[in-house]
Amino acid sequence: MMTAQPEPIPCPFTYANGRACTGHIVRVEAYKAEARWEREPDGNWVFFLDSPMRYHLFCSEKNGHAGFNKPTPPDMKYWPDELPEPLRAMVNATGIKP
Repeated sequence: MMTAQPEPIPCPFTYANGRACTGHIVRVEAYKAEARWEREPDGNWVFFLDSPMRYHLFCSEKNGHAGFNKPTPPDMKYWPDELPEPLRAMVNATGIKP
């Protein structure tokens, strides 16, 4: 039995002339997420992954939409509480809270 593939998530980038990018998101990177292991009193180790500071999105057409010697544009960087809903759902499905 085949399962339906999820719809691609459109790239949120808008060019200076107002044209929307026709690509879709192919990668999401979490920046400044804190990963740690703590030993419990019973001797078992527990893994924790704290919510990242921000997310960077990458497009099928133009990667991060950054130019030569230019930073990633604001359209491709999100604070956890600003993450677009389809990406928030994908991140939540991993068990990591945005």
